[in-house]
Amino acid sequence: MMITKKLTVFAISVIIGMSVFGQAGIESEILKKHVYFLAADSLEGRGLATEAGLKAGNYIADYFREIGLQAVGDSYFHPFFARIGQTMLEGRNIVGMVEGSDPVLKHEYIVLGAHYDHISYTLDDGAKVVFNGADDNASGTAAVMEIGRALAGQKGNLKRSVILVAFDGEESSLIGSSKFVKDNTVPAGQIKLMMSLDMIGRYAESKSLIMGAMESLEGGAERLMPYAGKHNIKIKKTNGEIFNRTDTKPFGDAGIPAVYVSSGIIGPYHKPEDDPETLDYEGMEKISNMLVDLTIDLANAESLVPVKQLTAQAKSKGLPFFRYGVKANIGGSSNIYPDEFYKGKSSFSSEVGLTTQFRITKNISLQPEVLYSTMGSKYETGKLRLHSISAPVSLLIASKMEPSVPRVYASIGGYYSYHFAGSVNNQTMDFDDTYDNEELGIVYGFGLEFMSVCISINFKHGLNNLMQDVDNGKIMNRANFFTLGYMF
Repeated sequence: MMITKKLTVFAISVIIGMSVFGQAGIESEILKKHVYFLAADSLEGRGLATEAGLKAGNYIADYFREIGLQAVGDSYFHPFFARIGQTMLEGRNIVGMVEGSDPVLKHEYIVLGAHYDHISYTLDDGAKVVFNGADDNASGTAAVMEIGRALAGQKGNLKRSVILVAFDGEESSLIGSSKFVKDNTVPAGQIKLMMSLDMIGRYAESKSLIMGAMESLEGGAERLMPYAGKHNIKIKKTNGEIFNRTDTKPFGDAGIPAVYVSSGIIGPYHKPEDDPETLDYEGMEKISNMLVDLTIDLANAESLVPVKQLTAQAKSKGLPFFRYGVKANIGGSSNIYPDEFYKGKSSFSSEVGLTTQFRITKNISLQPEVLYSTMGSKYETGKLRLHSISAPVSLLIASKMEPSVPRVYASIGGYYSYHFAGSVNNQTMDFDDTYDNEELGIVYGFGLEFMSVCISINFKHGLNNLMQDVDNGKIMNRANFFTLGYMF
């Protein structure tokens, strides 16, 4: 098996030497050979801590050695342990380096990474159904391998050092990349930029390339565009927000500009049909060669500086000072009559609007909101319905924000509501003489947030009388809501 593996790597090296003699370009046929090896049925979906995953890692490490990448530490392997349920598993990142030529800048790093693990296989009536993961993410891994080869040939022209990483455990909550940053495999404070190549094999279908968070680096988009034009690549997105669902997140949380490179989550994502023959290798070639040019440019830049927003977010442990989002409350409301022995029956109620958060500490935020609200109540002789603009302000007490871990929280605060319309027994409410169109109350609740989606249960208690004249009795609002929200 070892002899066969070494012969495979040697054969590919010979082909590369023949195909690129006299030039350092990346060619689609070599990318294709890597993908066909990594996404073969025999590698059984490259699951974390599986024999097939070990074979994939060995293949990448052997190739790093063949093309002359320098090991970081004692070997090309960066091992780590992770507990999945009751089982302790060992994973391995594969790490190589092209050392920079500048005596000072060579201690600064650009990291190019791609996760090589996938979701293994399932059993269907005893037969294995393999999730080969050709696009996700043999495509990105193959590109990192070939970019490493191209940059190794440009070693004397790079001032900064470039780290090439094949991450393990991405499909299991970003374990490998998180360990890479946490363990200071190279000093995290010296990493100036990270690019994660994740699913770059469908450019012909998407007709565009995402370079997400390129603007997390000052002047990043301006540096990118000339090379996109040179290689005739349409860029879809270069925003400043770090993508949280792949290996960019641990780097972004550490204040490192981290770019998500992808042709998009399209095609048979996480399905058995994600096979090597479905990929666009000419598109992968264009993307890879563009990234070689861009990396050389960045490695020789006078300085690489993160935008201030990213630095501030890192200081707050991943939680920005200001966030905003949308939310919808669905539930029931009723009226209570404190001076009477009865109360109103529950009626459908809802609220929808905007929510914001201002961070006070890493666990406490102030949460102002503006909501359209409709609340009602039924009683023996009819029903009451209010339409209002409500402005709750709450203190949010939450657990630490961590990658791919649900964040639990509790909230308590007050609200002001202005009732602009209403009816009693299908008659318009008189807010001039009978009913009060202003209301104060308290709100409280609890819930969880995962991947920016918030789910919670909330309660609303009015404190003042809806009647202007107390002689007409006291009526107060109550409501219970199920809440679904999304924070941007």
